[in-house]
Amino acid sequence: MMAKTKRNKKQFVSVFNISNSKGIIGGIAIVCILVAIFTMYNGTSNTKIELSEREAYRYNKALAQVTEVDSIWESIAGKVMPEQLSQLITKIRKLKYDYNDNGMTAAAMKQCDSLQRRIEYLQTTFVEKLEREFVNNSKYSIITSPDLLLAGDTIFPFYLKKGELLFLNISSTEPATIRFRNSDIDKLIKEYHSLADDTISITNDAVYLVEIKTQVRQYTSVEIAYKPVSSDDLYGRPVVKMNKVECEKGEKGAVATKGLKMKNLFEEPRKFTLRGQIKAAFSGSAKALVAVQVPAGATDILYSMRIDTSEGGKSADGNFHRNLNYSYRKINMLGLPVYESAKSSGILNMILDDNRPIRDEDAYCNMYVFRNQAQAKKFQDNATSAAELKYDVDYSTLGTQSCNGRIPVNGSKTIYLGFENERMRYANYLWVEVVAVVPSTLYFKEKYTIK
Repeated sequence: MMAKTKRNKKQFVSVFNISNSKGIIGGIAIVCILVAIFTMYNGTSNTKIELSEREAYRYNKALAQVTEVDSIWESIAGKVMPEQLSQLITKIRKLKYDYNDNGMTAAAMKQCDSLQRRIEYLQTTFVEKLEREFVNNSKYSIITSPDLLLAGDTIFPFYLKKGELLFLNISSTEPATIRFRNSDIDKLIKEYHSLADDTISITNDAVYLVEIKTQVRQYTSVEIAYKPVSSDDLYGRPVVKMNKVECEKGEKGAVATKGLKMKNLFEEPRKFTLRGQIKAAFSGSAKALVAVQVPAGATDILYSMRIDTSEGGKSADGNFHRNLNYSYRKINMLGLPVYESAKSSGILNMILDDNRPIRDEDAYCNMYVFRNQAQAKKFQDNATSAAELKYDVDYSTLGTQSCNGRIPVNGSKTIYLGFENERMRYANYLWVEVVAVVPSTLYFKEKYTIK
């Protein structure tokens, strides 16, 4: 049974002093936490208050949490940041204290009820005053750096709401151009030269940018702050995220980057049936050959080879080109080198490793790489054993399961991929996809969004 002691609101007095923020909670933790497990003392008398072990534990736990709130406030008062207020309010809202009054004296119930009322006050009146003060009092910093070393172009992105006030106080020791713009619509709002001391009323919810362009390395004092219009910011103000997106040459903000283009050479996977050696002696073939036409400028071809004992297709078939592009864009977004001729093989191997085909452990075959048409035809016609033909040993593979790989072009205009099933009784089914790698100049720009 929970205590139903009638509460006299006038008995509980708490002072909320905005001008002296350290007193905002004043007196929350007036009862000592370090009490015996079975006993407590009334804060205003020497009367011994007895509680059961369980109730003493519950009381002391709740009191410790209330005292922690008081301590946190005293540590941040006078220099409160929205994040700190949010954390404090979250702690307050998690406060909870109930007690069972069975066997309690009137003095003990009074003490427990007092703690309940303290928590109730914190979760209502006190939180409401914190929220109101957040909106009404002062401004809140986005960036504060009195001695920031800048060179070239520097961008500070942030999110603002309609009705908020933005405070800019930026000064440079050398000539600089300072621009304030709406990123969502790419609109310049104001421009300053070397000094920006301004208050701006925000007319739209949007991502905004402060851009500082300098010709020389210099120290710059930067203070960007805002005045909120709602306490909602305490519980999750949108965070600005920057992404690089591909764009066209000449677009505003476009930056040229050495990169790669992936050109799909087959509209759909080439599918082959490699009969077992015994059946191939009577009909069909245990071999297959596919000619890969190398486009101009290509440095490598990338292939995916899926081998299966069943002729049914998989959902991943036909997605090799798309998946490679996705992996390549991920590498670029992580800021890794997009392309360097000396390191291109490492990048290509990385994206190939991300896109391995599904493997059937019972399915395998030989793959031969031919750069000579005559040798490829001999393989196809089964006129000469593969062992007697001239194939590229470095990039051919024997007894391979499903895999993908890279073959440098090395000046070849056509590369022939030959496949052979060495299994005697069982057929293998083969899906082949090929993509050409062409070095090119790509263009990217920064795009800012919220999450």
